[in-house]
Amino acid sequence: MRIFLSTMVGMILLNVLPVGLAAEGKIFPFDYQLVQLENGFKAYLIRTPANGQISYLTIVRAGAREEWEAGRSGYAHFFEHIMFRGTEKYPNYDAITTRIGAARNASTSLDVTQYYITAASDSLEQIVDLESDRFMNLKYSEAAFRTEAGAILGEFSQGRANPYLYLAEKLQDTAFDEHTYKHLTMGFEKDVRNMPEGYDYSISFRDRYYRPENCVLLLSGDFDRARAEQLIRKYYSPWKRGYVPPQIKPEPPQKAPREATVAFLGRTLPILTVAWKGPAWSATDKLAVAAEVLGRVAFGSNSDIYKRLLVQTQKVQSFSGAFSLNRDPNLLTVMAMVTDEHDLPMIKDEMEKTARRLRSELCDPRSLSETKSAMKYEFLMGLETPLAINFALRDIVVSTGGIEAVEDYYRTLESITAQDVKAAAAKFLMDTGRTTVTLQSAKESNR
Repeated sequence: MRIFLSTMVGMILLNVLPVGLAAEGKIFPFDYQLVQLENGFKAYLIRTPANGQISYLTIVRAGAREEWEAGRSGYAHFFEHIMFRGTEKYPNYDAITTRIGAARNASTSLDVTQYYITAASDSLEQIVDLESDRFMNLKYSEAAFRTEAGAILGEFSQGRANPYLYLAEKLQDTAFDEHTYKHLTMGFEKDVRNMPEGYDYSISFRDRYYRPENCVLLLSGDFDRARAEQLIRKYYSPWKRGYVPPQIKPEPPQKAPREATVAFLGRTLPILTVAWKGPAWSATDKLAVAAEVLGRVAFGSNSDIYKRLLVQTQKVQSFSGAFSLNRDPNLLTVMAMVTDEHDLPMIKDEMEKTARRLRSELCDPRSLSETKSAMKYEFLMGLETPLAINFALRDIVVSTGGIEAVEDYYRTLESITAQDVKAAAAKFLMDTGRTTVTLQSAKESNR
């Protein structure tokens, strides 16, 4: 049934691709134009059938990864908030976006801060003017900075009610010694509490990372490409260069397995996570792409361990294991919410046994074929709207600075063999690179 569905999806998609692209063997079904300014700013103009709608995504290649200075974590996330404060030219950003009927938001992760607007096509010039202005001319007082930093502390405190936050925080802190992936996007708690005193540092952070060489625009939807290029050149060309790369320390090789426990103050079922040191994202490194395939084959929703623990025995309430990669080497993580705490040792052993098996055995050819097809068609089916198209391309931009690598990635994916998956397991799912963290309610862990 799964093969049949994949085939049907493929036939449907081939029928809607722009003429010529399917025959050329390309995965990305839309034509695009790169506008490259002399100051280093890149804009990708992606024309799609969108009935008078556009999506405007500005990608800042700066997230928690760039927070390399001691005591200064959390500032990438701070700018996600303060960027909506306005400028001298446009002091009320919210009023303008509301007037033109635009939906807008932002988010931050380990590798990126992104800002997006979805609006009618006839608002294009207003949006280009508005966005270029706030990226070039954002200004905020120390009083405004302190107010926003206080709001972020409140957000941080609210997040403490989420057991998964506690678990992820402990996992990254335990697994990493030097690299900035040691802390989450929100930052270390002590740094967030001290943030109101960091006004001058915040200006420095913005001056280094919010520069045209470090930002990429994805404009998708229904618009005139020549007009869009003219507007981008007009409004973004005055932006001055000035990007300063972060001084990120590479993580030294892990030499022995690590374990930690977390006592959560609220009520929760036990949560177990087992993670291994993985590779950085790459479009052409077969081991890196094979590692993503490995996560699905070994621990995904069609894997033996998933079916056994979740579907057949209900030993776990949830189970996830798809390996997503980052700009730098991060963790390949398997996580389970466990029904009964007494089963924690058994489930941990099952995860480790699965890793050992994939290191020594070839995966099932049918499972491999279905996994590669699913990864391809999930990408294609995610291209339904201009905003979805931009999001589908975002991680490629974050890792490479452009969208061109999308074709290389899916060519590499198609070439992955069972031997490649085994080689990835042998390289990355090693005991010496493993970190295990268990979270339980404080009352349960004190029994």
